[in-house]
Amino acid sequence: MELGGFPSLNSLYQLLNKKFPYFAGVIAKQYEVFGNTWLHEFEKDMSIFFDNDRDRMEKAILGYGKFALDSMRLQVLFQKTKEYVNKTYAEAASEVYQNKDYMFDLYLPGILLSHYLWRHHYQQHVFFMDKFLPLIKNADGKTFYDVGVGTGFYSKEMLTRTKLNGQGFDLSPHSLEHTIQMLRAHKVESRYRPNIRDIITDPVTPPADFLINIEVLEHLENPQLFINNLFKMLKPGGYGLISAAINAPNADHIYLYRNSAEIALQLTTAGFKIVDETVDSAYEPKKDGDLVPVNACFIVTK
Repeated sequence: MELGGFPSLNSLYQLLNKKFPYFAGVIAKQYEVFGNTWLHEFEKDMSIFFDNDRDRMEKAILGYGKFALDSMRLQVLFQKTKEYVNKTYAEAASEVYQNKDYMFDLYLPGILLSHYLWRHHYQQHVFFMDKFLPLIKNADGKTFYDVGVGTGFYSKEMLTRTKLNGQGFDLSPHSLEHTIQMLRAHKVESRYRPNIRDIITDPVTPPADFLINIEVLEHLENPQLFINNLFKMLKPGGYGLISAAINAPNADHIYLYRNSAEIALQLTTAGFKIVDETVDSAYEPKKDGDLVPVNACFIVTK
C-alpha cells in the first residue's frame, strides 16, 4: 500500500509488515471502509504522539501485534467454551493493570493502535464524533470526567475538540501515566487532573457536566454497582458516553455481556436515560454460530 504524504503511517505500515505481515493488510481494509477522514486522523494522532520516534513506534507495533494475537487466541477458546476464562478482578489487576511492563509493552500500545486498526473501535470513535460531540458543543457545560482512562485517547479527544476541563479516574498508575504522556504530546494537559481513585469506595463529588466511560464494565465483577456510582457523577441534564465489550475475551475481561440489551438494562436500572446507541461488530462471522467481538456504545443522560 502506498502512503506517500503520510510519513507516520508509512513507517507504521512498514513495521507492521515486517513484524506481523498477517496484520499489515488491515490498514488498506480500514481505508477502504472509512476513507480519507480515517487516514488523516490516524496520521495526525500518530505523528503527534510518536513524534517521528521510530523506536517508540516499533515498540508500539510489537505490543499491538502481541495484543492482537492474544485476542485471537482467546477468541478461538471462547468459541469453544462460550465463557471467559474464570478470573477475579484482583487477579486481573495484578496480571494487567498493576504490571508496568505488560501495560507499556503490550496492553496500552495495543489498545492505542486498535482505536484505528480495529473496525468496531473506530466505529465507536465515529459515533463519538457524529453523535456525542455535537451534544457537548451545544450544551452549557465546563467539566467532564473520564472514568477508566485506558490510554487517554478519549480524554485527549475531549480536551482537543472542546474547551472543557477534565479529570481522569483509574486504579492503574500506568494508565494515568500514559494518559498524561498523550495529553502532553497534544499540549492540553493543563486542563486535566489525573486521579488514582476507586469511585465505588471513594465516591466523586461534585458531579460533572459530561462523563466518559469506555470499555470498563466488562473488566468488573459487579458492573451494576459501578454504573450506579457513575450515575451520581453526572449532573442532571448532562450527557455521558458509556461503552462495553460483548463476546470479546481478553486477559482482563471478567464480566461476560452476551448482547447489548444486557448493558442497556444495567444503565436504565441505575437511572440513566438512553439517548442514542451504536452496536458494532469487529468483523463479519465466517459461518453461522461464530461468536464475534462487539462494541456497544450508549449516549446517556439523567
